[in-house]
Amino acid sequence: MKIYHFADMHFSERHHDEAEKCLSFMVEQAKQEIPDAFICSGDCTDSQYLGADTKAAKTIARLFREMSDIAPVAVVRGTVSHDGSIPEILRHVSSRFPIHVSTEPEQIYLHDNRWTHKPISPANLHIPVELVLTQIPAPTKEFWKNRKGIEQDNENIAQALGTIFSGFGAMAEKYQAPHVLNGHFSLKGSKISEYQTLPGSEISVSRDMLAMSRASLVTLGHIHLAQEYEYQGGMAYHCGSLFRSNFGERLEQKGFYLHEYMNGEWSSQFVKTPARTLTQIDIDLIKNPDFDGLMDTVMTQVEPDSWVKLVINIWIDEVRMINQAAIKRGIEEKGARVTMEIN
Repeated sequence: MKIYHFADMHFSERHHDEAEKCLSFMVEQAKQEIPDAFICSGDCTDSQYLGADTKAAKTIARLFREMSDIAPVAVVRGTVSHDGSIPEILRHVSSRFPIHVSTEPEQIYLHDNRWTHKPISPANLHIPVELVLTQIPAPTKEFWKNRKGIEQDNENIAQALGTIFSGFGAMAEKYQAPHVLNGHFSLKGSKISEYQTLPGSEISVSRDMLAMSRASLVTLGHIHLAQEYEYQGGMAYHCGSLFRSNFGERLEQKGFYLHEYMNGEWSSQFVKTPARTLTQIDIDLIKNPDFDGLMDTVMTQVEPDSWVKLVINIWIDEVRMINQAAIKRGIEEKGARVTMEIN
């Protein structure tokens, strides 16, 4: 059993080319590996208001269709402000195999290369199930507002999720198949990227609560920094985002996970995407006023197909001595993108 696990693509018109390059890389790898399933842990888009006729939306539909021509695809809705109802459209772009999108907590079953939405009845437990997948979209207070007896604060919602995990864990144990929990949420103790902004009211899940699911593998989205966690009964993975969207992520590895189940155990491999290099160049022309050598100093640090943030510290009355247009043109001629900051 091979699973491709990815998340946090954050497709937008601004970052379209980078997101397309990295997701296409994963799809091309999958065409060689032929996994048994794709698991997407949310945040396909960067804004819930992404138009259906945009280049980004069309690329998402095309690449998910290509995935579903290789293996069944399961998706959980991510943060509402990012995904909104956009992932639900993916149900209608499937190809050879289905794309299942979960907008509420549920458990689905992989049988004969198809997702079974409802539990198989006790009379049919002899039917082979290849994978039990518990789907947990981003937990929001909106979901809980009509659930009686649950106070809508973060701690109570987290505890309610633990009860859901326990129930799904009991259901999964009926089947002689690996059980995976796929979700879009943070864990207590998760490290975030330097400039990643999380919602002000963040719901975090503890590792003890993960253990209540009795899943042997937990695949997660929401945190852009790839990392792994051990809990009683298995391993959990935030696969991180597919590309670097800001300079706070410039030192992070970006990619996806390939999880393989064999002889009752999971092995997991992180696969890097060809995400663009982000380079911050700091020039202090107050301490070292080398205006003649400025261009050479900058250009020796620029890599092709990168994104450069050039920060120049200078006296305000000397700014005119910098040919900003020439510096920008030189960087762009090397195939790099540049942001300039004059202090």
